[in-house]
Amino acid sequence: MEIKHEVTVLTNGKLAFDYLITNCSSNSNNCPAFVILDHHMSVMDGMELMEALNKIDLLRNNNVVFLLLAINTTPQQIEIFKDLGVQEFTSKPLSKQTKQFAKPGV
Repeated sequence: MEIKHEVTVLTNGKLAFDYLITNCSSNSNNCPAFVILDHHMSVMDGMELMEALNKIDLLRNNNVVFLLLAINTTPQQIEIFKDLGVQEFTSKPLSKQTKQFAKPGV
């Protein structure tokens, strides 16, 4: 059995928000399994994105795993991200192991 991976790259938090609304709605079957977000994304940062997704209750019935890329993030901010639904955290710059993990088929 072949497992296919599809990677969608979005350049800011607002585009990610719009993408998730479109693809994770109740009548769509295209919700991503895994989302990597940056604390300091442009237009809408990572915390604003997670807050917006929680406000519209989009994450409750979807099993999306969120990974936060962060630099200079305080322990208090990490706790807020956890409360908002982020499950995994890694710091920038990415290590070789993290980059390898993100490659399809690995």
